[in-house]
Amino acid sequence: MLKLTLLTALLAAICAVHGASLAGTRTADMDFLHKQKKIFDLLLYVKQTDLSDAEWYDIGRNYNVESNIDMYRDKNVVQKFIWWWKQGMFLAQDAIFTPFNTEQKYEMKILFELFYNAKDFQTFYKTASWARLRMNNGMFTSAFTVAVLYRDDCRYMRLPAIYEIYPNYFFDSGVIQEAQNLKMSRGSGAAAGMNNIETYLVMANYSSKYMTSYMDEDYKLDYFIEDVGMNAYYYYIRHMFPFWMSSSKYNMPKEIRGQLYYFFHQQLLARYFLERMSNGLGKIEDFDWNKPIYPGYYSTMTYPNGVHFPQRDRFSAIPYYKYKYLKEINALEFRIMSAIDSGYLLDETGKKIDLYTPEGLNMLGNVIEGNADSCNSRFYGMYDALARDILGFNFDFQNKNKVIPSVLQSYSTSMRDPAFYMLYKKIVSYFLRYKKFQPQYSASELELPGVKFESVNIDKLYTFFDSCDTLINNAVSVENFKSGLYLRLKARRACLNYQPFTYNINIKSDKEVKGTLRIFLGPAFDEVKQDAIYLQKYYSYFVEMDRFVVKLRPGSNNIERHSSESFFTAPRQMPSEQYYEKLNKAISGSEPFTYSERMFGFPERLTLPRGKPEGMRFKMFFFLSPLEEGSTNTYQLPLYGKVAYESGKPFGFPLDRPIWSWNFTIPNMYFKDVYIYNRQYEKEKMNY
Repeated sequence: MLKLTLLTALLAAICAVHGASLAGTRTADMDFLHKQKKIFDLLLYVKQTDLSDAEWYDIGRNYNVESNIDMYRDKNVVQKFIWWWKQGMFLAQDAIFTPFNTEQKYEMKILFELFYNAKDFQTFYKTASWARLRMNNGMFTSAFTVAVLYRDDCRYMRLPAIYEIYPNYFFDSGVIQEAQNLKMSRGSGAAAGMNNIETYLVMANYSSKYMTSYMDEDYKLDYFIEDVGMNAYYYYIRHMFPFWMSSSKYNMPKEIRGQLYYFFHQQLLARYFLERMSNGLGKIEDFDWNKPIYPGYYSTMTYPNGVHFPQRDRFSAIPYYKYKYLKEINALEFRIMSAIDSGYLLDETGKKIDLYTPEGLNMLGNVIEGNADSCNSRFYGMYDALARDILGFNFDFQNKNKVIPSVLQSYSTSMRDPAFYMLYKKIVSYFLRYKKFQPQYSASELELPGVKFESVNIDKLYTFFDSCDTLINNAVSVENFKSGLYLRLKARRACLNYQPFTYNINIKSDKEVKGTLRIFLGPAFDEVKQDAIYLQKYYSYFVEMDRFVVKLRPGSNNIERHSSESFFTAPRQMPSEQYYEKLNKAISGSEPFTYSERMFGFPERLTLPRGKPEGMRFKMFFFLSPLEEGSTNTYQLPLYGKVAYESGKPFGFPLDRPIWSWNFTIPNMYFKDVYIYNRQYEKEKMNY
C-alpha cells in the first residue's frame, strides 16, 4: 500500500472512493516547472494589479482576447464574454465575490469557460494574465482555481493555499492590521532571515479570546472550527465538484458526485461530534426555521475591502427580510421528504425515477445540493444554497456590487459558524432517513468465512497543541512583485496536533485471501453495555480513519499500520515560500523537483479528537471485507490523481446504515476501547 506523500494538506472525505489511491510521485520536466511557476505567480498578491515587474503584467496588458478568438475551442464562449465585458456587466473590482449570488455566479462561469476553452497553455496563461488585471480578484481566483483543476495541461499543478491567498478569511482583523503595521514600519524586533529575506511574526488567537464570559459554549471548539487547515480543506472539497458544473460537460465522475456530497458532510459532522464530546458538549442542536436560532456567530474578521462579516446574535429569529424565503425552503423540505418516503423523484417531464436503486443515493445527493446534475432543479431547487442564505442573516442587496456575503456564503469561512453544523445535521438527517429504509445487511453480505480478528493493540493516544505558522503576505500591499518575494509575514497560533501511533493487528485466516481493512473511530457511551448497540443506533457517529488492502496467508497474520499512512489524511502543507524556492532551484538546474499526483487530504494533525488530560474513552471499530479481483473502478480526480473505487460498496460501508448484528456473529468485525489523552500544557500554548 503506497503511503500518501502529499505536497498539500487540506482534503479527505473525497478519498473515500473505496479502494486505494493509485497516485504516485513524479519528477518534473522543464515544461512542467515553467507552467507551475506561471500559475503560482498569478495568485501571489492577487489583490494588486500594479505589479509591473511581474511576468504576467505586460502579457496581460498587451493581450487581446477578441483578436485571438481562433485560439479558443468554442467561439461562442468568447463572443459571450466579450459582449458582457464591453457592456460593463462584470462585478466591480472592489466588490466581494460569492458563488452563492446568482449574478456573480453566472459571470464567474463565463470567465471560467473562457479559461477552460483556451486551446493550449500559452493561450490560457495569456487569458488569465489579461483577466488578472481587469476582473474582480475573488471572481478571478475562483474561476482560475477551477480551470487549473480541470484543464489537462495543468494536471498535478499546485496553487498557493487559499489561506495564503486570502489571509483575511482565516485570521481576525487585528492580525491583519498588525501585519500591515509591520510592513509599514519594517517591524521592530523582526529578525532578518537568510538571503536578505525579512521575516515578521504576528501572534494570533481564536475567537473565544475576544468573547465575553457568557459566550456560546460552541466556541469552546474554536480551535477546531477555525483551524486553518480544516477550513481550507472544506474550501477545496467544494471546489472539486462546483455545484454549477455539469458532470457530463466537464468530465466529472457523475456516478459518485452526489454520494460524495453526502458522505463528506456526514463524516465531517461525525468528526465534529467527537470534538464536542472532548469538550463536554452534547449533541448538535436541532433547529426550526420559525424559531430563534440558538448559537450566535461572532465575527472578528473583515473582508479584503475592509467590510466586516455579518454577525448573528444568539437566540435570533430569522430576520424579516428573509421571510420571503421561508415558504420556499419549507416547500423544498417537503418535496425532499416526500421523495424519500414515496421512493421516487420527479424529473423535469414529471416522470417518476425510482430512488431505491444502486443509483438512488447519488441522485438524492445531487437533488439536495441542487447541483447541475439534479434531475429536476426547477422542482427541487438549490436547498444547500438557499439554507445558507437564510441562516447567514446578511442583507439582500439588489446591486451585486454591494453584496456582503455571510460567513456561510464563503467556503473558506463556512465552518466557523456553529449554525453550519446545525444545518448539515438537518441535511444529513434526510440521507439517514433514506438509509433507514434500505434493507439491512445480511450475515452473508458482511462475513468473510474463515477469517477472524484475534487481537488489536494500539500505542497510547496523545493529543497536544502545537504552534502553527501561516504565511500571510497577501494581507499587505508590496511595492513590486520582486520585493514581495523577499518578504515573510507569518501568523502564529496554537493548533491541535497528535502523536503518531501504530496499529498492531492480528488476524487469523484459514486460507489465502485479499481484503479491505477499514478502521473507524466513534464515541463511547457509559450507558451502552453492548457493542452491537453502536452498530444499530450510533453507526453515523463513526469517522472512517483509514482503509487499506491486506493480503492474508493461512494461519496467523500480523499487520502493522502507522497512523501517518492513512488513506484519508495528508501531512501539513509545504509553505508557499519553501515550495517556490524549490521550484526556482529546479528551474536553475541545481536540484530535481518531485511532486505527487495527489495533493490534498484531511489534515493529519486532526487525526484524533482532543480527548481529556485524564484520558477519554472512545470506540474503535475494525472491519475486514473481501476484495475481489476486477471489482474496482478507477477515476482521475482533480487534486487526487487516479483513485480506485470499490464498486458495489456504499461509502462508509458497513457503517453506512444500521446493522442488527445480534442476529449473527461476525468474526471479521472487532471493537476496541481506546483512551485519548490531551497533554495539559495546552492553555499556555493557546494564550499568547
